Amino acid sequence: MNPYLILRVWPTAGDAEIRRAYLDAIRKFPPEREPERFQTISHAYEQIRDEKSRINYLLFDRASPGTTPFEVFKKFCAASPLEKPLDFEAMKAFLRSCTKT
Repeated sequence: MNPYLILRVWPTAGDAEIRRAYLDAIRKFPPEREPERFQTISHAYEQIRDEKSRINYLLFDRASPGTTPFEVFKKFCAASPLEKPLDFEAMKAFLRSCTKT
């Protein structure tokens, strides 16, 4: 799963913005209440927490999250820390990231 989508940050986000998004997400989904989501959020943060990690992710961790766009969308919705739907621009960006290159 794409860590940028899980943490709801753009790929251009800096360390501070990514950390803020991570802290907001784990406050909303603590390990006591949502252990699976907490683990997903923590793994996403580890993948992009600093510049070196982001470069490593971009170069080596580009596996497809599903075989169809619907599977990708289902996984995204299950892992997303937000309960409200995406806005139009964020949905367009997400669907573009689903295409296999």
